[in-house]
Amino acid sequence: MKIALIGAGPRNLAVLDRLIQKTPSNQSLTVDLFDPYPVGGRVWNPFFKDNQTFLMNTFANQVTLFNDYDNNQTNEGSLSPNLLSWAQSFALEYLEKHPEYDIAYREEIMASVTSNTHTSRGLMGVYAAWFFEQLSSICPENISINFHQETVTDLTKTTDGFLLTAESGESYQTDDVVFAPGHLDAKLTDKKKDLAHFAQEKSLHYYPASHPAENDFSALDNNDTVLIQGLGLSFFDDLLTLTAGKGGIFLTKKDGSLSYQKSGHEPHLVIGSGSGLPPRAHGTNQKGASELYHPLFFTLPALKAIAAENNGKVPYSTFRFILNRELTYKYLVNSIHQLKDLSESKKAEVLEFIKNPDNWLLVNDEFNLNLNTEISWDKQANPTRDMKSGTAFKKFFIQHLKKDIQSAQLGNQESPLTGAYDILRDLRGTVRYLYDNRYFDEDDYQKLLTDFKLFDTQLSVGPPLIRIQQLLALIEAKIVTITGPNFSVAHDNQSFIATDRFGDTYHGTALIEARLGRIDFRTADSPLIQSLRQQGLITGDNRITNPDGTELLENTIKVDPATYQVIDHDNQLVKNFFITGIPLEGQRWFTTVIPRPHTQTIAFVEAATVVNQIFAK
Repeated sequence: MKIALIGAGPRNLAVLDRLIQKTPSNQSLTVDLFDPYPVGGRVWNPFFKDNQTFLMNTFANQVTLFNDYDNNQTNEGSLSPNLLSWAQSFALEYLEKHPEYDIAYREEIMASVTSNTHTSRGLMGVYAAWFFEQLSSICPENISINFHQETVTDLTKTTDGFLLTAESGESYQTDDVVFAPGHLDAKLTDKKKDLAHFAQEKSLHYYPASHPAENDFSALDNNDTVLIQGLGLSFFDDLLTLTAGKGGIFLTKKDGSLSYQKSGHEPHLVIGSGSGLPPRAHGTNQKGASELYHPLFFTLPALKAIAAENNGKVPYSTFRFILNRELTYKYLVNSIHQLKDLSESKKAEVLEFIKNPDNWLLVNDEFNLNLNTEISWDKQANPTRDMKSGTAFKKFFIQHLKKDIQSAQLGNQESPLTGAYDILRDLRGTVRYLYDNRYFDEDDYQKLLTDFKLFDTQLSVGPPLIRIQQLLALIEAKIVTITGPNFSVAHDNQSFIATDRFGDTYHGTALIEARLGRIDFRTADSPLIQSLRQQGLITGDNRITNPDGTELLENTIKVDPATYQVIDHDNQLVKNFFITGIPLEGQRWFTTVIPRPHTQTIAFVEAATVVNQIFAK
C-alpha cells in the first residue's frame, strides 16, 4: 500500500503517527510526505529568522504532537512529551546534534521555558522535526517513510489510485491521498492588484495578506508612514518586526510595565481594523496541560435536551443565552474569589447561592456585595459601538489596553474577565460538536459564522499578554497612531490613504494587510488546488443556502463529514482522497487548533477517522 500525505504540518504528522500505530504487521506500507517547507510546515518553519521571535499563541504546556488521549497515557511522562516537557528534557541534546538550527533556539531553552511561556514558533518547528525523527525511529520494517521537501503541483485520478506530480517533475503513484495544506495564500483581487500596481508606479510599498514571517520590511525606515490594516495576531508579528526588528528595545520598568527605546530606524505606524480594537490578551497561565473548565450550564446534555424540544435544533438566541449565562457564572465565581474582605466560609456560601441564576439579581442585597450581575458580553466584545468621536475613541483605546493588561495579569483561571474569556477556548469542543452535527438551522449558521465568530475571536483568540504590553509602550513612545473602527484603505494620486468611522483620513507611503488570506479554495494561489478544481475533483460545499439563494460555504471544499473523503463536482465520492483542516473551515468549526495534551483534539479525531477509513477498504 502507498499513501501520500500532502502537507507536513501537525495534522498530517498526526495521520502519520496513526498509520504507524495501526498498520498491520503483515501489511507493507510506503508513506510519501510532501511539503515545500521543513517537517512541521510553513507556520512553524524554524529557518525563517522572524520565527525565532514570533510567539506561539498557546502556552508551551498546552501543545503536543503526541496523541496521548487515545493511547490512554494519563501521565505527563517522557514517553510523549508535550512542547514544555520536551524543551525541558530532550531539546538541548537534539539541538546539539543538529547544528543547522540557529543558536537562538538553544538560548531560548536556556533562558527557561515554563508553563507560562509562549515559545517561539520556530521552536515548535524544531519540536516537530524531533517528533518526526521519533516516528521514523520506531517504524517497523514493513513501513517506509519518505519526506520530499517540495511542492505537489498536480494530482490526477487513475484506475488504481492517484498520480501525483511534484515541482521537480517527479511522479508518484499512490493508493490514498491525505491533503492538509494549512493556510494557503490567495490570489490578488482586482482591488489588491490596483494597490500593488499603484505601489510599483509610485515607488511605494504594498504588502498584501500573507504569512508574517515571510514579509520583508527591510525597505521601510524612519522616512515611511505605514498604514497597517488589521489588529489580529498577524498584526502583532508585523508590529514586532517594524520596531524591535529595526533595533528598538523594550525595557521593563519598576512597576512591571514596558517602555520602548527607539532606534531611530522605525517607520511611523498608523493602525486600525474593522472593530478598532485588538482581541483580548491571553491571561497569565494558571492551567495545567490538559486542564479544562467544567461548565455548569453550557453542557452538551443540556443543549441536546433543548434540541430535542425544537425539532433537533438549538436556536441561536438560546445558544447565546446559555453561553452568556456560563460566562457570567464564571465571572461571578472569580469576582467572589477576588473579594478580600469576605471569609472563606462566607465565600463558599455565596458561591453556592449563585449556582442558581435566579439568585444573581438577589446576591448583592442578600450578602451586602457590589457584584456586576448584569454584565453585557456583547459590550465586552464590542465596547465602542456607540462611540461618536475619534478623540474619545483614542482615549478609550489606551485605557482599554491598560485594563486588559491588568485583567490578564490576574490569570486565565482566576481573573473575573480574562478567566471568563478563557473558558470560550475550553467550551469550543461543545460548540464544534453542535456546529459539525448540524444542530442549527441555515439562518443560524450564518449568524455563527459572522456575529459569533467575531465575538469569539475578540474575546478568546488574542495574543500573548506581552504583545498588548508592547503595543501600549509603542503608543506611549509615539511610534504608533491609533485610528477608529471601520478602517478602510485605498489610494489617491500620491499615497495610500486610510479612513475610519469618524471621517478621519491618514496618508502612508506603505500599506500592510496584517492578516492571512481569506480561506477560499477558488482563489487559492496553489497550482494543485486550481488543477483539482479544473478537473472537477473538488467543488464548493452547497449544503447550506443563504436567504438570497447563494451557498453559505461555497468557499470551502466539499467533503463527506463522516470520513473526510472528497466529494467531486458531480456530487460523487472520490474514494481514498481525504482533505482535512483549514480548507474545511466553515464546514467544521474553528479548524485552526493545535493539539493539546490528554485531550481529544480535532486534529487527532480527523487523523483517527482518516486512518480508520484507509484500513476499512
